Amino acid sequence: MHSDTERLSAVVARPPLSPRPPAFRSAAGHVPGSVVGSRYRLLHCCGGSPSLEFWHGRDVVTDRDVGLTVVAGGSSRDVDVDEVFARTVWMCGMDSPALARIVDMVDTGSSGVVVAEWQSSCSLETAASVVPTRSEAARSARPLTEAMRIAHRSGGVLDLEPTSRLRVGAGGHLYVAFPATLPSADRFTDVRGLASALRGLLHGATGVGAPAW
Repeated sequence: MHSDTERLSAVVARPPLSPRPPAFRSAAGHVPGSVVGSRYRLLHCCGGSPSLEFWHGRDVVTDRDVGLTVVAGGSSRDVDVDEVFARTVWMCGMDSPALARIVDMVDTGSSGVVVAEWQSSCSLETAASVVPTRSEAARSARPLTEAMRIAHRSGGVLDLEPTSRLRVGAGGHLYVAFPATLPSADRFTDVRGLASALRGLLHGATGVGAPAW
């Protein structure tokens, strides 16, 4: 009998072909190939919001892939980057399969960049094609649910919106691929984000447009 996450693991390794959705437009004009924070090359945009951009990138110094959360890019800051860093730094000490490990935080002057380890993974939209039941979706989200519970107990917030910051890893579990907590985020943000992610796994729609750069 196949495990509940076995098919998810397979689709992460060999994601199915699907139509490319409309591209997310960077307010700061970031495009694949550009470098942020002096050492992180942008490879592929995975989504975003008015204040955030989520990128699969590469550290040109170590030649390793990374997940990049670009905060408030552009000539004027939409949010206080220092406050974002202050609300995010506690995650560096959190050991959970539901959270990509943070390896760097960079203030570029016009934006902030939270750098996390990159994992073999796929988007919620891709994972939805192989998670047809409620029980399978719930099992996929279990580590993230536990991480959220631990965070809230300690006074922290994961900030699970928008759901394009979430991906499904090779183990079949939902995780925060692009960590960064905005000043406006609270416990309700996490609850809404988790609920939206579960709907996305079940129905293939999260309400957040995915980019195709």
